[in-house]
Amino acid sequence: MAEINWRDSWDSALEEAKTENRRVLLELYMDGCPHCVHLHTETHVDAGVIQAVNSSFIPVRLDGRKNMDIVKKFSVTGAPTTLVFGADGKELHRFPGYYSPPDYLKQLEKAG
Repeated sequence: MAEINWRDSWDSALEEAKTENRRVLLELYMDGCPHCVHLHTETHVDAGVIQAVNSSFIPVRLDGRKNMDIVKKFSVTGAPTTLVFGADGKELHRFPGYYSPPDYLKQLEKAG
């Protein structure tokens, strides 16, 4: 079964995005967060979501508690929070919370 090709380093993902001129999809989660679990086990396993994310983004998924520098840098106040950045590192869109697969895809479309 296909899955999202998550990276585990913000810096590496941003470098890859610059090289490939692609956007970055950053998901910040926390272990034990029910909405984070649902997002990862329900939305991120949807074939349409997997295809959209892998084809259009450099996806990176980070535990917010272990990456407080990123949480503070982008003023994230809850988990899960998904942020989309251009290849230049500029934030284009953010959508906090859980989204069903159809709603998640709509949020990705809003990101441009």
